[in-house]
This record gives sequence, C-alpha cells and structure tokens, in this order.
Amino acid sequence: MLKWLNIWDYFMMILEDRRNIMELTDLDIQNLKNQFIELLRSTKREGIEELINFLEKSDFFTAPSSTRFHGAYKGGLLVHSLNVYNEFIKLKESGVFPLENVKDETSYIICPLLHDICKTYFYAEDTRNVKNKETGQWEQVPYYTVDDKIPYGHGEKSVMMVEQYIKLLPYERFAIRWHMGAYSGQQDWNYIGASYDKYPFAMMLHFADMCATHILEVEKEN
Repeated sequence: MLKWLNIWDYFMMILEDRRNIMELTDLDIQNLKNQFIELLRSTKREGIEELINFLEKSDFFTAPSSTRFHGAYKGGLLVHSLNVYNEFIKLKESGVFPLENVKDETSYIICPLLHDICKTYFYAEDTRNVKNKETGQWEQVPYYTVDDKIPYGHGEKSVMMVEQYIKLLPYERFAIRWHMGAYSGQQDWNYIGASYDKYPFAMMLHFADMCATHILEVEKEN
C-alpha cells in the first residue's frame, strides 16, 4: 500500500523548488544535452549509442515540450525530460512506492529520460507578431505548432521508438506506455489502473511527470 502521507509531504517539498525557464541559450542547451547524454550512456544498454546518435540527429534536444503550456520554448523537451528524471529519483528515494519488481537500476534513467521521445519530429516552428508590453513595439516571436511526422500515438509511440534501438524490460514498457495516466483518455482507465497495480514503478513515472509539468514548469505569477 502506498504511503499517501509521504506523497503529500513530497509534494509540499517540491513546491519550494518551483522554477520557470522560458528561454535557454545555445550554451544552456548544450550543457543540458551533455548531462542527458552522459546519463543515457552510463546505462551501458546494448544499442544505447545508436539511440543517442538518433537523438543527436533529430530535433529532440531543441524541440519544445508543448505548443503553449509547459516547456513551450526551444529546449523545453530536454528540460522537461531532465526534470522528470530528477523528480523520479526523488520519488524513488522517498520510499513511497514499492519497487521490488525493478530488476535493473538503469530503469531509473531510461524511463524518465525517454518517456517523451514521441515528441521527436512532432513540432514545427513558426513566428507570430506580439506586442512588447514595455516598448509598445510589435516583435516577431517563435510560435510552435503540431506537425506530427510519426503519427503513432503518445506513450505507445515512445515505446516503439525506444525499442527500435534498445530492449525494454516489461515494467519499463508499461511505465512509458502509461506515463500520461488518466490524461490518456477514459477509454484506457481500466488498463492504466491494472498496470499501476501490477507495476507501481509505472505509477511513479506518472507522478514524476505530473510534478515536473504542473509544479516545476508552471509559469510563476508576478
């Protein structure tokens, strides 16, 4: 049984760590990219170098995480993926979730970092005119739209893309597939509940994703 009091304490703790990153320099992105690749490479999974090579050739490291909500800026997907990783490790160390079924410690790297690989080749960048509130001048700013070049769903698409390069363990597949939780849609709720009962690791990834999205990456009020 989950320790719900501990989960509440955990949420209160990370509320104090709220932050908002709206713009990254190329150097910022490169430094974050290096951290991301170093973590993936440390898993030493068979095929991991081929996966890294794919990511480097793709738009993964410069893509946004959404078009208008969390991480809607260049490098937003990279920031989100690392945020989910950090929250995932915090949840693991909290002792809240029973994780006896986790057979490989590198799962704690693979799943959070790659849960949203489905957003690779998913967005297109355009510009639109926005009035600068300080100067009163109209300026062109980046604007993201959806242009899904691999229309294969969301969580299931991430599983498919990852397994083109490395083999996932069963609980890793479930975690990535259902990381959206109830947001996946009501038609999936029975599958999601059964999956979380079978693999608490999968529910932990969902919690980490929600913490990153709705706490760390929300825009601060002035």
